[in-house]
Amino acid sequence: NRGIIRLYGNNYNRLISDSVAEALSWGDLFLFNMESSLMPDETIKTRNIQNGVYRAPVGALCFFDRIRAIKVANVANNHFGQHGMQAVNYSLDALQQKGIKIIGKDKQPLTIHQANKKINIWGVSLVEDPTYCGGYFKSTYDDLIEALELGRKEENEIRIISIHWGKEYLTLENEQQRHLSGKLSQAGFDLILGHHPHVIQPFKQIGKTRVIYSHGNFIFDQDFSKITRRGLIFQYDFFNETENLLFSYQHRHQIHHVKHTSSENLLNYCTRKYHRHMPFYMRILMKVEMVIHFYTLNRSILETFGKRFFFGSNSKRS
Repeated sequence: NRGIIRLYGNNYNRLISDSVAEALSWGDLFLFNMESSLMPDETIKTRNIQNGVYRAPVGALCFFDRIRAIKVANVANNHFGQHGMQAVNYSLDALQQKGIKIIGKDKQPLTIHQANKKINIWGVSLVEDPTYCGGYFKSTYDDLIEALELGRKEENEIRIISIHWGKEYLTLENEQQRHLSGKLSQAGFDLILGHHPHVIQPFKQIGKTRVIYSHGNFIFDQDFSKITRRGLIFQYDFFNETENLLFSYQHRHQIHHVKHTSSENLLNYCTRKYHRHMPFYMRILMKVEMVIHFYTLNRSILETFGKRFFFGSNSKRS
């Protein structure tokens, strides 16, 4: 929201460079976390603080035209559903019309047959959501395995789960994530792909299971620190059982290049950047960034912040 529409509203394709589009087209499947709902282009500029936070114009979906792969969106996260079922249904329809497959709207997996493989992909959120409207699959660390009702894994089956979990702005995973990863590995999952912290977390291998604890941000409006501008792309070849890890780099919301890294370098990066008080620091930086770049906000949102500043948070909201 902060700056993306103003800078790229006439051409959202510019949000990724040609080399980044190639990296995202590397495999047969491109799986991503859709952490916003959608709204019509003609209403996005008049959005207010209630209906416009964590929403994107439907025209921004042209971004995906350059990616030559089967596109799969996980919608199981707190921001996708925070504006209610009307926004959820509009967004689901828009994604499907664009040819993007969906996971996470319920506990059923998306099944894709590729060569001689049966690929089952789930999406789920484990994050507390005070505005939960029932528009996506939500579970808990303790209940997830039972809720999935997995059954016996088939010989040619691949199991992937895209999972919203962890703590925001911490670059190392917590004990809950580690414990559940072990249980998911025992349940036959091949890939566990995490998100929600808005910063990168390490890659680990548990038996035959590959785990990305957090991919960090890709295209997101958190331009206030280096660690929220860094993302992680994971490429995996199921036939040769090989993986690639790539850092993505953002400048003014554009992903301009990617760079290969190793699991060791990734762990070193995450360890160096870890601080237990980082969530507090990040929230301060977020507020400062909004003050500095106030001109990127629309009139309705500026009026709301102005009323709160001069009259307090209990003033009538626009």
